[in-house]
Amino acid sequence: MTIVEIVKQGFHYARTCKSLWLFGFFVGLASGGSSSSGGGGGTGGVSVGSGGFSSGLSLREIAAIVGAPFGLSVAAVALIVVAIILLAAALVVMRYVSEGALIEGVVRARQGGRLTMGEGFRAGWAHWGVLVRIALLYFAATVGSLVLFVAPCVLAFLAFGPIGGVALGIPGLVIGVPWLVTLYLVQAFASRIAVLENRRAIDAIGKARLFLHGRLTHSLKLIVATFIGSLGIGLLAIVVMVPVALLLVALVPVLQVLPAIALAGLVLAPIIYVLSAILGTFRSSIWTIGYVTQVGA
Repeated sequence: MTIVEIVKQGFHYARTCKSLWLFGFFVGLASGGSSSSGGGGGTGGVSVGSGGFSSGLSLREIAAIVGAPFGLSVAAVALIVVAIILLAAALVVMRYVSEGALIEGVVRARQGGRLTMGEGFRAGWAHWGVLVRIALLYFAATVGSLVLFVAPCVLAFLAFGPIGGVALGIPGLVIGVPWLVTLYLVQAFASRIAVLENRRAIDAIGKARLFLHGRLTHSLKLIVATFIGSLGIGLLAIVVMVPVALLLVALVPVLQVLPAIALAGLVLAPIIYVLSAILGTFRSSIWTIGYVTQVGA
């Protein structure tokens, strides 16, 4: 398959499989956002040590300070924190439930069938745990690899200055970039293998490594196809949303700020949902198509 053919098939399933859009929405949000965690800045002047907060503030006192401007009690702040944690956990679960549903749904569509939303939830729920384990193993391998590649460069920089850092940095990039791309490919194919063949995480990763042998060119085509399609959807989002946003800004003097914000939410929310759903469905379908066309599923 050529890159153009892969992109066309991905958009075909993203456009026609509307029963998968809810799952695509969650995957699209995850793929379009940043997964990096924010560092704990010292703007508040409170540092954490082994003995607790060095300023002497207890968690209860901090909760009281946070809730004071809003008239919230310590118990109310604690409930809000718990609700946020539960919501974050639910979103993580839904992200991997959605990935499993999309994999099953695209395969069903290729076979001339259709996966209903209820069937998608059941399929996704059956596989979300193994997808999480594969993602965690991929994250650990990526972090470990980055440490192994970066640490020698840092030590060389400290010992020999910029020349030493560059001397190790260049070969580190030459080795590290292909290795990190390989890890990404293994994770993508292992997810499909785990869902479609009902395998455990380690077993799926092992088979994904074997699957990659002799298929590097095909895999790179999938990366390029994913990038091209995602870029196209991003440009479409700009073309659609910028005029709407400018119109809503122009209405602010007429409607006032709060009504204009409410109207913006009502108008932009469906657009964001559809574009995110198409993005998530497209990105997932590319890798599913790339796997099943090679194994004849």
